[in-house]
Amino acid sequence: MTPLPTRGFRTWAIPGIFLVGALAVAGSIIATRGGDTPAQPRTIGVVDANELRQPIHEHADWALFIRGKQVDFSDPKFLSTEDHQLSTNVHIHKPRFTVVHVHREGTTWDEFLRSLGFELTDPTLLAKPEQTTLKLPSGEILRVTPTETFKFYINGTRVDGISGLNIAALSQVLISYGSESEAEVLAQVDRVTDEACIPQGVCSARGNGNGEHGEPEPCSGGTTCTG
Repeated sequence: MTPLPTRGFRTWAIPGIFLVGALAVAGSIIATRGGDTPAQPRTIGVVDANELRQPIHEHADWALFIRGKQVDFSDPKFLSTEDHQLSTNVHIHKPRFTVVHVHREGTTWDEFLRSLGFELTDPTLLAKPEQTTLKLPSGEILRVTPTETFKFYINGTRVDGISGLNIAALSQVLISYGSESEAEVLAQVDRVTDEACIPQGVCSARGNGNGEHGEPEPCSGGTTCTG
């Protein structure tokens, strides 16, 4: 077999390389003369998820009982102040330590509890009732046992859980963990305050919430101010 003429290949291959390079340079010159500029990378804006939730100002009452003892949320570590807010969306502050202030729509009890250092997993977060747990700020995890269980009440009605639910205006919520009887838990339900209407501005005979934020509380959530 006759070998390929490698010398001839080299002769035309080298000029070909120069031809490709020249075409590339010419294309660049033409594009520049035509006023074309290289495409700039597009910047994709990132939207804060909070901005998709409308600002509101609503309030709810709540209580947390662990083994028969009500947790005291007047402790400074649970309170938001003007200079230090644990969450801008939802918090508690002086002078009503059992009233939750909600500033964004779609705020859940899970979001609120996490801001205080708690983590509640219950059926509203797709957990089975027997898998309900509450992680405390100390790191201790409360679990369902043969003798100790969780009980949840909203407006006096027992429910399976609350964590994944939105905090509803003027609602009264109880979270109870322990071995208490039904009668004892219902006594805890009665101890949930009904003070959310004061900063909400819908029970003017009891106060209008002035001074809690340095100015009157706005009415919101479809409620009607009475004074």
